[in-house]
Amino acid sequence: MTFEEQPNDALSKERSIDTAIELAGTGRFTKKVVAIGALIVLNASFVTTSISLIFPAASCDFNLSTLDQGVITATPLLGMIFGSYFYGCLADLSGRRKALIVTLFSQGLFEALSAIVSNYWGFLAFKFLSGFSLIAQNGVGYPYVGECLPPKLRCKVLCALEVAWIVGTMVLPGFAWAIIPIDLTYTTDFFFFHSWSLFVILYSLLAPGLALWLLTFPESPKYLADIGEDAKLTRALEVMHTENTGKPFNEYLDALTKHDLREFRARLEARESRNHFLSKSERTGQMCKEILSNTAKLLRPPFFKQTAFICALQFCIGSTYFSFTLWFPELVRRLENFESMFPGESAWICSVVPNEVPTNLTVKAVECSPEIPMNVYMHTLIINIACLPTNILVPLCIEKLGYKFFIVTYNAGAFFITAGLFFVRSSTQNLILSAFYEAFTSVGLALVLVVITELYPTQIRATASAFGMLMGRIGGVFGNLLIGYLIDKYCGSFVVITMAQLLVCVIIGFILPVKGEKKKTVPEISVPSVYRIDNTYL
Repeated sequence: MTFEEQPNDALSKERSIDTAIELAGTGRFTKKVVAIGALIVLNASFVTTSISLIFPAASCDFNLSTLDQGVITATPLLGMIFGSYFYGCLADLSGRRKALIVTLFSQGLFEALSAIVSNYWGFLAFKFLSGFSLIAQNGVGYPYVGECLPPKLRCKVLCALEVAWIVGTMVLPGFAWAIIPIDLTYTTDFFFFHSWSLFVILYSLLAPGLALWLLTFPESPKYLADIGEDAKLTRALEVMHTENTGKPFNEYLDALTKHDLREFRARLEARESRNHFLSKSERTGQMCKEILSNTAKLLRPPFFKQTAFICALQFCIGSTYFSFTLWFPELVRRLENFESMFPGESAWICSVVPNEVPTNLTVKAVECSPEIPMNVYMHTLIINIACLPTNILVPLCIEKLGYKFFIVTYNAGAFFITAGLFFVRSSTQNLILSAFYEAFTSVGLALVLVVITELYPTQIRATASAFGMLMGRIGGVFGNLLIGYLIDKYCGSFVVITMAQLLVCVIIGFILPVKGEKKKTVPEISVPSVYRIDNTYL
């Protein structure tokens, strides 16, 4: 069914709330919601990538093998697998803001506890719980920010949030460089505390701070309009309009009338809730039914095709991105050890463990050094700086070039760069290729999240986002366990598997049911394409 043939109700409601958000203006509130969205992404970046900087030292404290190290890097991602769907459904059923506050408080607590536990299994448990809570910060943060913004800003801002992730990956190595080399040690028979523990506690403070700030924000107006909470919707729009324009709310109501939104104005003035009060048991039952209902909608027509594509994209991108990102500092450290042992010999990532050195996956190293060479911090910083141009280019050009262009181009670039690993023979060449690889793959996960906001209606958008991120984290677990198992003896196979996954992303990019270009369909106040797939409104 085309736009002109659409009978109306769902599209009319979507247009009405988007117009209402547009009329609330842009200003102080807009800046606040963008700022907290960027800081939430920054925090997620800290927590996700920090494991790569602490596990060389933590591996010595816990006396781990190479395969054990793969388990450590995969554990937070495993927690994300279980947490993504839980928090996505919570966001659709109880609100984006509530889900974000819960996840920020709990993630900060579990991350700090992981720094002071001195048992390997306890460390894994808290890292799992931290990952369980962390996942919603992207999966729910993107819908919350997008639903608080006017349509004309939504796409560009959501794409630009990925820059905050890159800034986080740039800032964190510098912060680690300042903290981890400090000679800080406290050890007893049952407890140890080192500089890496202090590092984890310090960056974990950001999450509860953001949760406290988020208490001052209103719920997403699109979410409140969708569930019929008109009293709360009125308050949210009043806060947005007042903070953005500094003008009284009556002027906003008059503007609604001028834009032929008299029925919407009547809803706001009535300040009534169309959500009837339910008992706790009734609400629990309703929640379970709606979780199953939202999931079923994703897995059957008309949404099944795009759900399959989104899940495949997220799995392959998550596997290729997280496996490299979380293992890069360890690979650099191994490469430096190889070059110091065999000066003048050619080296690439698959020669970081020479045959002369014992590499049994289950045998601990004879000598374990918790020291991280300074070059590891510097190389990590260089690689993350290389991500800035590609991430800045997306929000600047997304309107003209469209989602397909970036999904296909960036994954194709990463594919050819991965193939190039077979031909480089020095650490400098490896660093250059690694920088380009990270630059291309770092955009993928966030770009797919933005695509989700275009493919699904408000009622199931957060669930769809969570479902996609669930597959992304499954891919991340797969990639980290795979590299932990293959890197010592079957490294070439790992490179080939990575290339195959990137090729899948390129193919899906060509057939993904979104427009090649993002075009406005209504002048001045653009109608979002959340219901449109290949010119069809669902």
